[in-house]
Amino acid sequence: MSGCSGGVQASGLDGRPLDVGPAKCQVVLAALALSVGSAVPVPRLVEAVWGEDPPRTAERTLQSYLARLRRTLGAASITRSPGCYRLDLPAEAVDVARFARSLDAGDLNGALADWRGPPLAGLDAPGLDAAVAGLTERWLGAVEDDLAGHVESDPAGCIARLSELTAAHPFREGLWALLMTALYRVGRQADALAAYRTARDRLADALGVAPGRHLQDLELRILRHDAQLGPDPPAPPSRVVPAPPTGTVTVGFVDVGGSGATGRPVHQELARRHGGHVFAHAGDSYGVAFRTADRVVAWASDLHDAAPGEAGGQRPALRVGLHTGAADEHDGGYFGPAVHTASRLAAVGHGGQTLVSGSTAGLLAATSLLAATSLRDLGRHVLDGVVGELQVLQLGDDRFPPLRTSDRRGGNLPHRLGRLIGRDQELERVGRALASHPVVTLVGPGGIGKTHLALAAARAYAPRDGWVVELADIDAAADVPRAVAEVLGVRERHGVRLARSVVDTLRRRRALLVLDNCEHVVDAAADLAALVADGCPDVRILATSRERLGLTGERVVTVPPLDPDGSAAELFAERARSLDASPDVAGQVAGEVAEICRRLDGIPLAVELAAARAATMGPVELCERLRHRLHVLEGTRRGGTERHRTLRSAIGWSYDLLAPTERTVFQRLSIFHGTFDLAAAEWVAGAAPLSPPEVANALGRLAEQSLVTVGSGPFGRTFRLLEPIREFGRDRLGDAGAAEAVAERHARWCRCEVTGIHTLLAGWGEPEGVVRLAALLPNLRSAFDWACGTGRAGQARDLLTPVLSEIVVRSAVELGDWAERLLAVTDPGDTDARLLGLYAAAHRYSMTQDPQAYRRLLAHHGEPDHVLLHHARAIATQDHPLMAVWAPRAVAELRARGEDHLAERAEINVATAWMNLGELGRAEARLRELLERYRRQGPPTFVHWTLLLLGYTALFQEDTAGADRYFAEGVAIEVPPRTHSPAAPLRARAAFRRGEHARAFGILRDHIDVLLVTDNMQAAMMDCTEFVATMAATGRVEAAARVLDHLQSGHLLDGPGWRLLVADATAAAARHGAGPARDRVPAGDRAVLEYMRDMLDRIMA
Repeated sequence: MSGCSGGVQASGLDGRPLDVGPAKCQVVLAALALSVGSAVPVPRLVEAVWGEDPPRTAERTLQSYLARLRRTLGAASITRSPGCYRLDLPAEAVDVARFARSLDAGDLNGALADWRGPPLAGLDAPGLDAAVAGLTERWLGAVEDDLAGHVESDPAGCIARLSELTAAHPFREGLWALLMTALYRVGRQADALAAYRTARDRLADALGVAPGRHLQDLELRILRHDAQLGPDPPAPPSRVVPAPPTGTVTVGFVDVGGSGATGRPVHQELARRHGGHVFAHAGDSYGVAFRTADRVVAWASDLHDAAPGEAGGQRPALRVGLHTGAADEHDGGYFGPAVHTASRLAAVGHGGQTLVSGSTAGLLAATSLLAATSLRDLGRHVLDGVVGELQVLQLGDDRFPPLRTSDRRGGNLPHRLGRLIGRDQELERVGRALASHPVVTLVGPGGIGKTHLALAAARAYAPRDGWVVELADIDAAADVPRAVAEVLGVRERHGVRLARSVVDTLRRRRALLVLDNCEHVVDAAADLAALVADGCPDVRILATSRERLGLTGERVVTVPPLDPDGSAAELFAERARSLDASPDVAGQVAGEVAEICRRLDGIPLAVELAAARAATMGPVELCERLRHRLHVLEGTRRGGTERHRTLRSAIGWSYDLLAPTERTVFQRLSIFHGTFDLAAAEWVAGAAPLSPPEVANALGRLAEQSLVTVGSGPFGRTFRLLEPIREFGRDRLGDAGAAEAVAERHARWCRCEVTGIHTLLAGWGEPEGVVRLAALLPNLRSAFDWACGTGRAGQARDLLTPVLSEIVVRSAVELGDWAERLLAVTDPGDTDARLLGLYAAAHRYSMTQDPQAYRRLLAHHGEPDHVLLHHARAIATQDHPLMAVWAPRAVAELRARGEDHLAERAEINVATAWMNLGELGRAEARLRELLERYRRQGPPTFVHWTLLLLGYTALFQEDTAGADRYFAEGVAIEVPPRTHSPAAPLRARAAFRRGEHARAFGILRDHIDVLLVTDNMQAAMMDCTEFVATMAATGRVEAAARVLDHLQSGHLLDGPGWRLLVADATAAAARHGAGPARDRVPAGDRAVLEYMRDMLDRIMA
């Protein structure tokens, strides 16, 4: 049995108390008990014990506390999984868990019987403040409900208790109401009114607020001697604390800063009064979760009003960040990207400033708060640890210094790299080579450290525009340009090879492209590198491979082994220390360590694998075992092939030392491409005879032995097998005859994952869904390849269908390619599967604006007479009259098939077609219906699109004020990166109308550059119309006329609404005699965009 209320204690089965050790040991037990039955990550335990500044030995000391608790409670009471510990007791064995369960069941007496006093009494554990505050809040609510009944039956007996409670908790209006009622009932009207005045004064002095409506009404009823306050007064509202909000929440994160921690109770009461749930106490910061966004504005305003000012100034020091998104709730705390985004917003602001993300701003705009709330658009910013750029707005019109964000930087290089040991000379050589050669290739066997060296060199050479492309995750040479394009955000365009589009994107940039792990696609990597080197004079290629690319002008840098007596031994010692081996292991047996490193040829990965065993057998025994294992290599010359054999032998040696269960798990994990988490490992590797707990334990052992690499992803801890290790594992999986069964299980896991992602993409969890899909893509690609390669067309279809919408929403052209591959492996008699493939392909060719290619596809596979194929043809050809006929029927067909998300996209097609055909009233009515629906269910992108379409519909009807309102609200909606959106030209329009011409030109120029980089010609229309309007309005009629002629000659202004947008420019061109400039108009959308970009560059120069 374990207890937390009234202090931390434990007892044996016989009821006798157990010694649970000193205070910090008690904190560890409390942290585990507060999450009884659930895994608690080690970092959370460290934070609970030491707060934000743990000692370097924290994890090792934590192990000693856990060992003591195991001895006291029994070894089976605390179990371990990778990176986590669990108190493995029934919930009934822990008093606070019994308390919570009784409350949830409505058993007040049972709950209060388990409460012996404040949780963790006598302990200093700031990392557990949130959980303690949540329990205390629920206890107070239960006490209020319990006392409400006693006030009815025995008011005199309650007065002393209520007086104590109101003194201890002066902001609990429910307690004051009970005290006033009890006093009045025993004939003490004056004392009841005095209690009200005391409550009012406390609230005013501490919070600057008046009592709530219930307390004010109670005072009035006491003054009037309300008869209902006699024998049977109305009970005060229930104060049982509601369950914390879950799912999509609005998170307010507060950085207290100079305001200090003394105001924390005030802050907690303010949050409670506004319906918030306080969590994540961490030093001078904390978070508050709200079920809806409408309460958060009043809370933030009151919070600033209640805060003391900064030293020497009047402005409150609080910095507040607000963001809406999906968050995981656990034991009263919240985790996930929404919490991190809100905390980063708070961190980059200034004292007294409230920053709001675009997603929250969009929700606020949908409420009545829009009229009463001023939101200043601060632009898009890169926040540390937040995926993509974030639209940031400010609550209120006050002026503050620029946000404290770091300079924007391109690239995707990792922010943090592990220490690079023994590579100073090689790093310098690579830097010199990059300065003088367009292509540099790091060559060496697997495990020699090429990737680590390449990333370090990239950070040194191009910290702001370095791009790493991981080629180990692809299997086909044809996928190399696709992998590079995906990283750079390049979209496919009609009639142009994707590799050429990559070159066009990089042509005007200074950048470094890292092609990592080229050996299995070396020819394709060489072809792409040659194209970039020839066409992009300011771009450098840094490749890693087991062989050179073979290009003219290529500089090859051979990556040598580490020095066995120096850097290799240092690496061994560092790795051994990180695994809790003796801290002086290298110094004590330096000769043996050097011998180990010599026998392993100084190959870093092999050295790390050996060091991982130092904690269990020591360097002397390691040296002896390696001497026996590697004797076949003695006396050979250590060239590249031999070193590769050394690495394979080192991996094999580590593999042979595994327990049978660990070997099986290792084999099964080799099926993963890219990263995976614990749940994925348990699913895929947990087939009989293994159970998920056995997989979790084996995974922890594999990580300790360096056979699995542990990392951190946007959703927590991730795992990965380095490529040489994964290759070895796949070989062993094949030898065991289990490859097919494990691949089948892996594909089923991918199917479950992609189904969950579909649910996120279709609702308010869309931003999370996009990030999860990007993380899943290497595994999804592998599973899809396996399904197609083994003739499992049904499984391939199941893997693709849930994310088909991404083809059109975010130009996921690779998924469009998969649709065509699916057609190739589908039985010609399977009409339904053929229909799905052709429908998906239509969206792909719509993005690339290549209707002829779609017609050829139809001719090859046949065109069933089906409503979805008619709708598909309208999509591919952008035929608005055809769309208006078939899109409504496609909506009904898709809903009948259960494809509601695709049906919603078709609904938008209907309204867009009507808008382009001039049926504006009809389009507006449909869009309003859709907007109401999407505000309820999401996703953010559909809310964003619908608002912008309503804006254009209003603009086409010359309702400029209405259009501005819709545009402002739509632009404020935060959508995931790479989403198709005209938001940038609309922001330029708004800035221009405010007189901020330079800012408008800058926004438009930057977006044109994005369109050119991503080959998104479909969105060029909006930029063209804004360019024409701004040029004409500033007297640059010739520039306006050139682009206007392009729009007219391409029949892009055939719709009456679009002509209205450029009517002033058309009239200006006519007045100034500019007329058509057909001989000077650049041909094609891309050329026009380049002309506009160059013109804007000249204007802003």
